Formats: sequence, structure tokens, C-alpha cells
Amino acid sequence: MEFYDNYEFGMPLKEIEANLEHWEKTILGASTFQELERLKADIIGRSGVVTSAFKLLKDVSVDKKKELGEKLNKVKSAIEDTIAQQHQKLANYAVSERLKNETLDITLPVENDHFGGLHIITQALRKIRDYYSARGFLVLDGPEIETEFYNFDALNIPKHHPARQSQDTFYLKGHDGMLLRTQTSCVQIRAMQKYGVPLRMVSIGKTYRNDQLDATHSPMFHQIEGLVVDKNPINIGHLKSELRKFLEFFFETDSATVRFRPSFFPFTEPGMEFDCRYTKKDGRLIISSDGDKWIELGGAGMVHPNVFKNCGVGEGAYGFAFGLGLDRIIMLKYGITDIRNLFDTDQRWLRYYGTCA
Repeated sequence: MEFYDNYEFGMPLKEIEANLEHWEKTILGASTFQELERLKADIIGRSGVVTSAFKLLKDVSVDKKKELGEKLNKVKSAIEDTIAQQHQKLANYAVSERLKNETLDITLPVENDHFGGLHIITQALRKIRDYYSARGFLVLDGPEIETEFYNFDALNIPKHHPARQSQDTFYLKGHDGMLLRTQTSCVQIRAMQKYGVPLRMVSIGKTYRNDQLDATHSPMFHQIEGLVVDKNPINIGHLKSELRKFLEFFFETDSATVRFRPSFFPFTEPGMEFDCRYTKKDGRLIISSDGDKWIELGGAGMVHPNVFKNCGVGEGAYGFAFGLGLDRIIMLKYGITDIRNLFDTDQRWLRYYGTCA
């Protein structure tokens, strides 16, 4: 099957190469970061024109695949370089404008007595850490720059898995096999290697994925994961009980109802997504067994035997693991609708949420 005949966008490789100069001029003409991000998404984003062309290479004959792939890579690299150039130009312009327009007279008296506070993410992180520490769990974190072994291989994620592609993962140029961790599960691997079984732990930290920044997605976010393993039998009932206790603690409710739905994760068997009942009041989510709706909160499951094997734990181990986005449950608890607010520097927003919880 010919590549040109199969390309559903009606833009064969020759046209992609022909449009490169036009795309570069358009990118260099972007006047805002938002416009630049939109162009990036349209051209080399997850559903962009160039990315879609890469996906169709699977239908190209072997003798042509290498040649076409190299040409597409050249186009992608040129676009990435142009985007980086324009991003730096916009950043420099923004700084110069702020220096022109924002002045601060340090001799003026202080207008109020507010001297700062803990960020809402820091508050939540510390509360969760103290909660699990009091219950005898180890609260751990590991390196944010990880190897493919800890981030993928040890977690039973095969070489061909989509998560390992550059469209989803940030790899370090010039350092083969090194990347920004996409999940905190790699901390679980390191902990099992170091402490063995039994083990009760949670990992809380920053993770990175190649997502476009919008109201619900961020290329950097915080994740919390729990792991309980033992030589004595552990089952799904224990997992469900642990999740219910955590949700009741975090959302400050006397009762939470958790349900499981089957799902697939390479590192669990069986794997599942978990939901809980909720209602909404004044724009805020209220977790309660009396809720009339369900909301998905994260993934969980029983630890896959291959994960134990990769950690050197051996046979006869039982365990469960769960994970969810810390930023997301913070947004749900406090009625925050845009994840970008969590990383912004608006002093009014920070002051307001710096006093809650």
C-alpha cells in the first residue's frame, strides 16, 4: 500500500515538506504563547499533521519506511527548533515589557500584614504525608530523572507500549535511556528492591508527560501512589478498604463509597479504575455515600507477578497498588476549575488558597 494513497489528511509527504517553510513563517509570526501552543498542537502535537503521518508509516513497505521516516523526522526537528526559537523570543519580549511597565518603590511602607503562606499543593502534600506516616507507612520519593528500567521495564511495560514514545514521554537528549519520570510507580520499584517484603509505602512527587497545557492537563503534575505487599495473602478487599479510608480522610467526610471498574495496566493483574459517589454544592464536589453520581479518581489493582520478579522479591508475595493525581483531587475538593491556577503567580489567588485547609 502506497504512503501517498493512504494518507487520510490528503497531504502526502511532498506536500508536508513543501509546507515546512510556510509553517516556519507562521510560527515565527506567533505573537502569544497561546498561539504558539496551538500551532505546535496542530503540526506536531498528538493529533497534529506530522504526528499523524508518522502513525501511517506502519502501512508503508519496508524499503520505503526508513526513507520516509527520516524525512518526517527532519521536518519535525525543524518545526521543534523554530518553535523553541519563537518561544524564547516571546519570553524575552515579555520580560522586557514587564521591566518597562512594572516598577517597585522599595521605600514605600508595607500595605498589609500578609507575609505569605503555604501553597495549597504543599498543604495537601504535608497532610497526606503526616496521615500515612502516623499509620506506619513509609513516605518516599525518588529521582525525577529516571531510567527506562525503573520507569517502564520493571513495571512490565513492553518496548512497543505507546507511553514509551516521544509523543508521550520527555526523553533527555544525549542521554540514552534517561527520561523525566511519567509516574511515581518507579519509587515503588526502588523501595521493594531496598526494603523487600513486607512493605507499606506511599510515594508523592512530581511527574512529567508530554501533554498540551490546558485547563485539565499539564506537562508537569503531582501524583500520589500507594503500595502494600506482604508474604501473607492480600486481596482486593484490602485495597478497597484502603482507598475508602484515604478518601474519607482527604475529603473530610464520614463515609465514602468506592466502586471498581475493570481496566488494564501493565503492572497490575487484575487492574481497575476506582470511582466514588459524590454530589455538588456551590461548585464544590462533596464526597459522600449519599451522593447521586459517580466520579473517577484513579487507577488501582493487584501487583502483577512480573513486577515482583523484576524487583527480585521472588514468589509468594501478595500486594496491591493505587495511584491518583494530587492536583486533580485538590481541584475537586476546592472547586478549582483550571489546573493552570495551581502553577500561576497570581498573588490574590495564592493568598486566598494559602489560608484554607
